[in-house]
Amino acid sequence: MSRTGSVDVVVVDDEKEMALVLRDLLEAEGIRAEATTDPRQALLRVREGKARVVLSDVNMPGMSGLDLVRETRRVDNSVPVLLITAFATLEAAMEAVRAGAYHYLTKPVQADDLLLWVRRALDEVRVRSELADLKGSDESLHSLNHSMQKILSQVPRLAQLSGTVLVSGESGTGKERVARALHFRSHRADKPFVPVNCGAIPENLIESELFGHEEGAFTGAVRTQEGLFEVAGQGTLFLDEIGELPLSMQAKLLRVLQEGRFRRIGSRKELEFGARVVAATNRDLAEEVRGGRFREDLYYRLNVIPVQLPPLRERTEDVLPLAQRFLERQSQRAGLPPRRLAKEAQGLLLSHPWPGNIRELGNAMERVVAFADHEILQPEDFSFLPVESARLVGQNPLETDWPTLEELEKRYVGKVMEKTAGQRAKACEILGIDPKTLYRKLREP
Repeated sequence: MSRTGSVDVVVVDDEKEMALVLRDLLEAEGIRAEATTDPRQALLRVREGKARVVLSDVNMPGMSGLDLVRETRRVDNSVPVLLITAFATLEAAMEAVRAGAYHYLTKPVQADDLLLWVRRALDEVRVRSELADLKGSDESLHSLNHSMQKILSQVPRLAQLSGTVLVSGESGTGKERVARALHFRSHRADKPFVPVNCGAIPENLIESELFGHEEGAFTGAVRTQEGLFEVAGQGTLFLDEIGELPLSMQAKLLRVLQEGRFRRIGSRKELEFGARVVAATNRDLAEEVRGGRFREDLYYRLNVIPVQLPPLRERTEDVLPLAQRFLERQSQRAGLPPRRLAKEAQGLLLSHPWPGNIRELGNAMERVVAFADHEILQPEDFSFLPVESARLVGQNPLETDWPTLEELEKRYVGKVMEKTAGQRAKACEILGIDPKTLYRKLREP
């Protein structure tokens, strides 16, 4: 098991082949994973702060999965542990819950079910981290850009309203940050904030994920399960990538928004829905409506309070402050002296189009901190950025034959695909975009 950097998931199974299979399944979905046959190695990664989630078999020699759960909670109780076992009994499930397991899966594990729970655990870790950031400081919501300042100045007022909000903007522009700000500045701040990535949940599971189901409602429904509409309670339900929601689910969502009630699958009992809905999209929903891919009535129901976030290339005055903040944070986490940008490196960052926006910028700063062994960062430390950015540094914009932003983005995506040998999961990580967005960009003429 490599221990060179942080990972999303450490997979533990005393059968090496099974550990590798699960690792490859996760990595194929863009989830950074490591595999080990030794639970103590996984525990070491937790102790180092280099693992966000642990996925473990139960029956292992030396240290069982239940022991690993207990030890992980003792070392860092913020790291969820998912257990996998071949023995599906109520007693075993209860023991796992008492030990503090995040969830309990039985063999043979369905890939969709496994990915759903891993993503849910990762989302919860991210929620806690970002909540700590938001509670600790409003720095993430500062901007020198006039358009962004105007949007952020409206957040406190919009937070006190109850109308549905539709946040639009390219991937990585901070849509979820704004959604969280709306929640934590409202009277709902002490209630749940429940994020849902509508594009990440398989179509055959999304209704159950949102509405929940009763035991026996369908094959595989071995117990009653609350849906995320129910979990949200009187808090905020954040529907990210709402444009990816299937048309069949759009009609059901519209009914919930209009009537404020829903039913679990397999139940006749209606439940009240009292959460505020904040939706987000990187698509032009008006165009999706014209193309028949999104319901017009749902679009107008969601677009009560529209918020349009500008891309980072239109916020160039924010690039360097954000980059420096990311560098300071990553340096601190790595136990290193703060990294700083040389003037030439600053010019490089300013000339880059950042198609992945703030997410890409953050990923780039994390990468450079991981590999640079000196405090003052030079342009060569950013060699993974496209040639176009380096070529433009130090040139007068009026004397340069500038390509269009679309051309720059297309070249950059192509360069990243070339450097990663066509590995889409790795390319998504570098670009700071999700797999569906990458797929669309690759298909564009």
